[in-house]
Amino acid sequence: MQFPQISQFRHFLILFFPLLFTQVAQIGTSVFSSIFSGQAGTVDLAGVAVAVNIWVPIFAGVCGLFFGVSPIISQLRGARKDSRIPMYIAQSLYIAVFFTVVAIALGSLVLPPFLDFMGLEPAVRYIAGEYLFALALGILPMFLMATMRYVVDAHGMTHISMAIIVFHMVITVLLFRLLIFGGLGLAPMGGIGTGYALTIASWIAFFIFAAVFQWKEPFRSYAIWTKPRPVSWAHCYHQLQLGVPIFIAVFCETSLFSIVGLLMAEFGTLYLAANQAAISYATLTYTIPWSVSLTATIVIGYEVGAKNFAGARQYALLCQMTAFAVATVTVTATYLFLDPISSLFTHDAETFAAIRKFLVYAMAFVFLDAAGTPVQGILRGYKDVKVITYIAFVTYWLISIPLGYACAHLTPYGPYGYWLCFVISLIINSSALNYRLWRHTAFQQ
Repeated sequence: MQFPQISQFRHFLILFFPLLFTQVAQIGTSVFSSIFSGQAGTVDLAGVAVAVNIWVPIFAGVCGLFFGVSPIISQLRGARKDSRIPMYIAQSLYIAVFFTVVAIALGSLVLPPFLDFMGLEPAVRYIAGEYLFALALGILPMFLMATMRYVVDAHGMTHISMAIIVFHMVITVLLFRLLIFGGLGLAPMGGIGTGYALTIASWIAFFIFAAVFQWKEPFRSYAIWTKPRPVSWAHCYHQLQLGVPIFIAVFCETSLFSIVGLLMAEFGTLYLAANQAAISYATLTYTIPWSVSLTATIVIGYEVGAKNFAGARQYALLCQMTAFAVATVTVTATYLFLDPISSLFTHDAETFAAIRKFLVYAMAFVFLDAAGTPVQGILRGYKDVKVITYIAFVTYWLISIPLGYACAHLTPYGPYGYWLCFVISLIINSSALNYRLWRHTAFQQ
């Protein structure tokens, strides 16, 4: 195999850095919600932790459904079939609206009894329930915004998504400060304020994306808002063929952390809060391999659509090289600033010590995510998505969760046993994905 060319590396970076900043900004809102909630109090952080661990796998998984439109558009552009793109965009928006209705309906039925079943402290239960109610008011713009962002990125305009999402984060953080601690005549809302902040900022960002679709080429020529398209089950089915496996894979991975976050409740509010703080940081570092993954889907999907399979393999190698290089820097920085990072989330000495221990395990995640996550994006560029689902389900649900529960209850590791088993499952996951890519998919074409 030939090594990547300088021109490929340059093109990769042009797409990658805006995607990275976009992901950091998007995840940054979650990290700041944990930081601000932690400063408000351990109970506020614990309540937000419960709500976030319920919401994040749902949101991330459903976004996987929407992401199915990205490889479709990338390959259509590579094959010079741009006239077919508007229909797919319209169907992706319809899918977002449909799943908004589903999410709100199921949430109103399931969440109240589920929160009661968890046996939380009353104050923690109240904050979690109110946070989720506030967030429900913003599900529609969140889902539509996610769909529109993937459409924009698939056109290679990742800088536009970056600008909007960064603006979204800035507005959200300002609202965190205002709503959590009060000001400008508003009473302090504590952790509940983070839910309303996210909802308000999401509506603002959605309208900005809508303006881009209205006035920015090539989206203006698609006439998405002025030329309604009927629902096409064939187009929806095509997107869901790619999106459903991505949904399952992403849901399995994100729910792994969320389920463990909920299981931490049995170890007390302190570990529930500390675990959420560490997850927030681990999620932030995950933005790097995930951004490589998103870039890989775009560039490799384009090359596959253009029948340039040698170029696709070069990009695949480039993606993995980049992920490992950045992971090395990230782990080094985390190790050097472990105490300052831990202190961001709490003023309590016991909570600080627990967060610090969790973050030690999180450093191992960085390298393992660099080995596996970019491969998911590469396989999606080839439209080889089903295998990702199988591997994710086996490694995360059949191995990590049962093994983690046993380790947490039958060994001295206690709550840290879950994180030890995260590491084991990530090793298996990344090994299986790389085997699939380099022994099958990349050389099948």
